[in-house]
Amino acid sequence: MKITGEIKISDNGFVFNSRTGDSFNLNPFGLELLKNIETGKDFDQIKNEVLDRFDIDDLTFEKDFYEFCALLKHHQIISQDDPLDFK
Repeated sequence: MKITGEIKISDNGFVFNSRTGDSFNLNPFGLELLKNIETGKDFDQIKNEVLDRFDIDDLTFEKDFYEFCALLKHHQIISQDDPLDFK
């Protein structure tokens, strides 16, 4: 999973897709997840960091992470070689 080349991300959570002209505002948690994806961390690394820092259970994190990634993919912010592989 990687962020497409047309995506620009600001430090305050503003995301702009220059290919589609779409823009989005992320909350601080969404921005943190996107930055972790941008740096190339895999699912397990992101999951472990989030579970260590926040009061969230395993199942809730996985559900929310997959839903977030599906939205990112739908809006052409990330791309995946295998649509079922979030690692």
